[in-house]
Amino acid sequence: MRIGIVLHGPEIVDEGEAKQIIGILGKQHDIIAKLGGTMGRTAVLDAGLEDVIDISMGLTPSETINALKESIDLAVLLNHGKTLETGRYFGSIVASKLDSSIPFIHIERPFHDGRIIYYNTNGKRCALYIRELLKKHDIKCELMVEAGTLLPLLVRSEGDRLVRRISGALPGENIRLEGIVIGHITHHEPEIICKDGRVIELRGVKVKQHGLTKLNSRKIDLYNAKVKTGNIRRTKHSPKVKPALSLTSGKKIAIIDHCAESTFELVKDVDIAITVGDDTTTIAADILSRLGIPVIGITDGDLDGILGGTIVPAGSVIIRVREGFDDIVGNEVFDKVMHSSRINIMQGDELLAAILTIAKKYLVDVKYY
Repeated sequence: MRIGIVLHGPEIVDEGEAKQIIGILGKQHDIIAKLGGTMGRTAVLDAGLEDVIDISMGLTPSETINALKESIDLAVLLNHGKTLETGRYFGSIVASKLDSSIPFIHIERPFHDGRIIYYNTNGKRCALYIRELLKKHDIKCELMVEAGTLLPLLVRSEGDRLVRRISGALPGENIRLEGIVIGHITHHEPEIICKDGRVIELRGVKVKQHGLTKLNSRKIDLYNAKVKTGNIRRTKHSPKVKPALSLTSGKKIAIIDHCAESTFELVKDVDIAITVGDDTTTIAADILSRLGIPVIGITDGDLDGILGGTIVPAGSVIIRVREGFDDIVGNEVFDKVMHSSRINIMQGDELLAAILTIAKKYLVDVKYY
């Protein structure tokens, strides 16, 4: 049997679940293993599994599975959610976006309170078979088999407004829409309200106005927008750092402006990354430490703590400006230095000098790594 295994998130890798399950299934079947999502890529690199798990696509789990449908007999989603319930909900969303002709099962939190969840008759047969195969290899958890329910996004209309309810959120967590932090959750089922593609209200959320203003500079498709809550990597891990180039030796430059989750796509064939925003700089720097790419970060001290225990590539420079001015400096850098291009050619020391000149009137601190 040809099995397509799609992993989501870093936890399934950090816990050792992905490596073991791929190894067991690969003994008797042809396996294609791919990652769906962003932060799981760093986990794959840290675990040294990049030759086992393809991290090149940058697609969502459902997009990844649909792209594999002609070359597999069974699709398996491997996930380790915050809780069993949030994991179930995530799996049901993925299932609702799949071509119905694809036999699909979802393995959730396999070493803990694990479940194998199926969505049709063929899926049930496959789920029972996979459970027996894993049990033979002493998987730590009983792995109960259960039926899943297709659950599309919870979007409804209220007059001329669209309302999207977010499940699986916990009070105190941050909430991110299209990668931008727009607030902190105060209710376990927050809602996002849009009119004409703009967010006009957040329910069950303490609003972060700066993020909302940034987000509303463009139209939002509330049905398809990516919404995430909480820390993006919760499990312990040991980073696999790659030696970084010095800024002076770098020439190809990319800018990452409040879109850290697109870091891998933006830095292909790049020597230096300019990052704008505190969380963007923190996340992108942590990712780029695995790729050996130094960053010039533009921050203002407004950190939401989306990712803890991060590292910064050697040779990087983090520039802190007055609160609220990181976007202003970033825009000037984009217009005056990058010349409206996502990739530019420039000597690294000249680039740093140009950015420091722009930031000078707002400057608070400069830290060299």
